[in-house]
Amino acid sequence: MTTVERFGNLRLAIFRDHNPPHFHILGPGCTVSVDLRTFKVMEGRPLPAGTADVIAWARANADLLWQFWNELNG
Repeated sequence: MTTVERFGNLRLAIFRDHNPPHFHILGPGCTVSVDLRTFKVMEGRPLPAGTADVIAWARANADLLWQFWNELNG
């Protein structure tokens, strides 16, 4: 697992993981999976406060996230 960025008590992480390409938003008592192609939540409810901010950051930094995904998952 690679923590890419922290947002208060949330962190955006990418794992050596299964397809489709996605990232995780991790926080106290929550794990949310977000599709890296569409930025739509795949799994995880209820969404923690701040999820929209993390997804907005991810959209703006998609190239960086794809780089991490490709390094970890080929």
